[in-house]
Amino acid sequence: MSKLALGLAGAGGATGLGATAAYKAGLFSSTEEAISLTVRETLSKEGYELVSTDEKFKAFFTEFKGDGSFISEVEKHKKEGEDLKNDNGDKGKEALKALCSSYLDSKDNLDKAIKWCVLRIQDKPLPESKTWKNIETGETDKSTWETAFNSFKDKMVEYKVEGISQATTAEQGYSILKGWCSNSKKLPINNQNRTVQTNAISWCIN
Repeated sequence: MSKLALGLAGAGGATGLGATAAYKAGLFSSTEEAISLTVRETLSKEGYELVSTDEKFKAFFTEFKGDGSFISEVEKHKKEGEDLKNDNGDKGKEALKALCSSYLDSKDNLDKAIKWCVLRIQDKPLPESKTWKNIETGETDKSTWETAFNSFKDKMVEYKVEGISQATTAEQGYSILKGWCSNSKKLPINNQNRTVQTNAISWCIN
């Protein structure tokens, strides 16, 4: 079984994968096939969507620049004299473009490309007037999540979300849904995550 399949085997039955584990999904089960393809070809075959706009490159740089391993990699592509650690993204986006390009043309940087160069479910444009439910508001939005839980409880049971059964009350289940949404929307867009993506866009938006 591929890392992709292994990583996603628990996505439906668990409250969600951690971001790191999620990003590392994506290798073929056939070592020979994986070695013969570039990272770009592998990602295309598995249905990943690449970061492609200046806006997204800037947003990704700003989000990840606090990660020491990311800065170490992206600084390999900065121009002389640039200070990317304190950059607002205008220079960093160009360095990230170059970094991703180098990964995509290689055959051995798949994990890093998936981590920093592909779109996640949360990066996909939502239907007009729709927004992601707020994950960071503590208990202040409890009623919103309880309403969502009641609306999608049967689907969550069918999807085998861990901790959810027909006996689960909204009081018990709203935080499980909230955790599932928080983790699932961080998963990369790819062929294996289509059902997760569909459910997240249904269950986790306003």
